[in-house]
Amino acid sequence: MATSSIPSTIDYLVAQIAALPECAAPCTVHDGFPAATGNPAVAIGVVPFEDGNTPNEVVHAQLGAQMEWETYNVPCVVSSWVGGGDEAAKPARDAAFTIYDAIVTKVRADRTLGGSLHSGAAIVTQTRVDQTVTAEEAGEGRSCSIAFVVQCKNRF
Repeated sequence: MATSSIPSTIDYLVAQIAALPECAAPCTVHDGFPAATGNPAVAIGVVPFEDGNTPNEVVHAQLGAQMEWETYNVPCVVSSWVGGGDEAAKPARDAAFTIYDAIVTKVRADRTLGGSLHSGAAIVTQTRVDQTVTAEEAGEGRSCSIAFVVQCKNRF
């Protein structure tokens, strides 16, 4: 028996997000920090330039023999860049939110993440949106990144 659902949860998220129509090429989906990114891109299990740890809290108290609650967050980020100089941020933001919305919908459709979570559930939370202020900041374009966590609770 596995002592943590983290590996199967990340495997599920990578496979299912990569299979979303919204994540078809040219979008790239990465398990962990990407060696090279596409545009748009999704990184699962790491938030670039932030704390990419997946802390795991196991609680044993008051659950009876051989029972544990495991609670953890899988950090993720969606990013999109649109070239064009003085173009507004809307196209980059719309592209990022199209992917983010598809991911949230996928998690809502199966809160057990394909059975990775037993007697528990997953939810997308702690969402943060960052956009470039000027075209120069994004290399003569505009960018939008959406950092979030898939918060998981699992019972063994």
